[in-house]
Amino acid sequence: MICRIAGLLFEKGLVSGRDGNISIRTGEDEMLVTPSGICKGFLMPEMIIRQRFDGAVIEGSYKSTREAAMHSRLYELRPDIGAIVHTHPAAATAFAVCGKGFPENWVLEVPSLIGKIGIAGYAPAGSRQLVEEVEKTADSDVIFLQNHGVITYGPDIYDAFSRMDAVENTAKTILYAQFLGGAREF
Repeated sequence: MICRIAGLLFEKGLVSGRDGNISIRTGEDEMLVTPSGICKGFLMPEMIIRQRFDGAVIEGSYKSTREAAMHSRLYELRPDIGAIVHTHPAAATAFAVCGKGFPENWVLEVPSLIGKIGIAGYAPAGSRQLVEEVEKTADSDVIFLQNHGVITYGPDIYDAFSRMDAVENTAKTILYAQFLGGAREF
């Protein structure tokens, strides 16, 4: 299923090149996660890594994503999370670069489909500092990583994917509305 979602992310332009990562919780202390340095549009099942939250690889010959610790920590903090998607979609990442969330009263989907957006402070990708910044916003439904990208999650991979898709679509809608002079609040 990770490969199918990775392909959809790539096809929809929600991930490009070799960026982004996906994980699915498979046990109390275990997850399936995408490898490092592989274009998500070409991901194959044999490339997926099975690893524990402490980073120990159980199965897989590829190098795990450097963001695995971030995924693991979210699973530890939020037992309700079953899957995580982290990408760098252009419009939503523009909001993250600016350290801004979405206005809740511009687009109907923000409170209902997207939920609460947390803004994690800047930290280098794959760093312990990034994990610490994500910890501060773990009670959110979506996390914008300052100058980096977006994390969405949910009870399953379908929800995590759908939320990422909604986040990027909403970001585009807000930017288009701003180009046209601003939105009318509801």
